[in-house]
Amino acid sequence: MRVAFGYFRKHFLMSNAEVVARREAIVACATVRGCELAALFIDEIETAPTELHKALAAVMEFDDRVLIVPSLLHFAGIGNPIEFRQRLQSYQIEILLSEIPNQAGRVC
Repeated sequence: MRVAFGYFRKHFLMSNAEVVARREAIVACATVRGCELAALFIDEIETAPTELHKALAAVMEFDDRVLIVPSLLHFAGIGNPIEFRQRLQSYQIEILLSEIPNQAGRVC
């Protein structure tokens, strides 16, 4: 079974129910894609993306690299989300999107 890691950034006024739903969507995405979710990293509002950096460090420990995010917008704090995804893909990191099907990328 492949190992995957999840990541998302909380948004302003995000309720606990929304956090739970986001977690469940990432877990479901991992299951659908035949992955075991090893860890889920969550950045708080208006903080540096330290959890994203931890997620990427964890992903890089594996040969088969999978990162699940709700949408590419969760990379917006780093810069252009599409360019950031392309950079991750250049490191052979597969990016799976758990929620938004209208963005380019694999959606669960």
